[in-house]
Amino acid sequence: MFTAGVAGLSVIAASIRNGLQPATEIWLSAALVVVVILHARMGFALTKAQAEIEMLRRLTSRYRNRDEDGDAPKSAKPAKSAASSAQADATSLAPVFSIDSADDLSEEDTKMLERVRDAIEGGRVDLYLQPIVSLPQRKVRYYEAFSRLRDAQGRILRPTDYLEAAERANRIGDIDNLILLRSVQAFRKLRVREHQLAVFCNISPATLFDTEFFNQFTDYLELNADLSTRLVFEFTYPAIHMMHPRFEENLKSIAKRGYAFSIDHVPSLDLDWEALREKNFRFVKAPSSLLLAAGGGDEVAATRLRTFRKRISDAGIDLIAEKIEFESHMPEVLSLGIDYGQGNLFGPPRPAEFYVVKDNQEADSLAQAS
Repeated sequence: MFTAGVAGLSVIAASIRNGLQPATEIWLSAALVVVVILHARMGFALTKAQAEIEMLRRLTSRYRNRDEDGDAPKSAKPAKSAASSAQADATSLAPVFSIDSADDLSEEDTKMLERVRDAIEGGRVDLYLQPIVSLPQRKVRYYEAFSRLRDAQGRILRPTDYLEAAERANRIGDIDNLILLRSVQAFRKLRVREHQLAVFCNISPATLFDTEFFNQFTDYLELNADLSTRLVFEFTYPAIHMMHPRFEENLKSIAKRGYAFSIDHVPSLDLDWEALREKNFRFVKAPSSLLLAAGGGDEVAATRLRTFRKRISDAGIDLIAEKIEFESHMPEVLSLGIDYGQGNLFGPPRPAEFYVVKDNQEADSLAQAS
């Protein structure tokens, strides 16, 4: 098919060069070219879908093998086979993980983890967004993404609900990996305009140090290069601070594919910002309370904050003040010359569709006004 398409293009080029207009040959060649393009696009789409299936199949296989090898008792509910996961449609994949029924796992923990498992298997991982606005204009520039699980009754399962149970069952990494992949899938399926702004997506420490999964995730991001301008991956400072060489290589690999990074949970303003920028960290999030405390008081404190602002600005890093909750805090925040703000004052986390519809409506209004 590819050879036929090339031959068709050659016929068209020869015809134009010789001033001929063989309509039949031109139409046939054009049809062959269209077929080649459609086959190429279909093959690329299938490759991306297969990558998702393969990642989930391997995750499922890892959990199933853990039980079969005797490292843990059989789960309360049998896991689906890897083959059945591989045959699932890429838009409705159902990853599974096992739950240990060990004696040291309480009945309450077991029930909670079963609710988590059922939510993931049922694809009930919802994408929530919270706006990040420019200051002082308060215009939405980015969003931060959060994942929310829903149980069979539609009740929201927040991380605080199942985090301790997952840690006691040694399943926090499994859950984080599956939720991350589901969240990226949900983001890809959003029907948004071409100018849709970038979204910050959190990656947990458990995922960072699962090098097998992270290597697969890096390959998955390469296949989805179209997301590189729309996803900013956010890491906590402790996770980056404890980064081992293998993970650092994965981080470089993602950066080479055009993905930018953000860092939060910073303990102070005196960090090696230049080194972080070299790793493609373009954003830093700091609690508004930390910034206000650093900028308040005597002239020494104010000078220290100005030095910090200049350092990150020179390094090409944008500052986001988070956890801004009250209007009364805004005069102080604005006096610090901060680039961006985030917090319930500008909008709480809501289902992604809420903000997507709102943005599209505002874009339509602007288009009509112009």
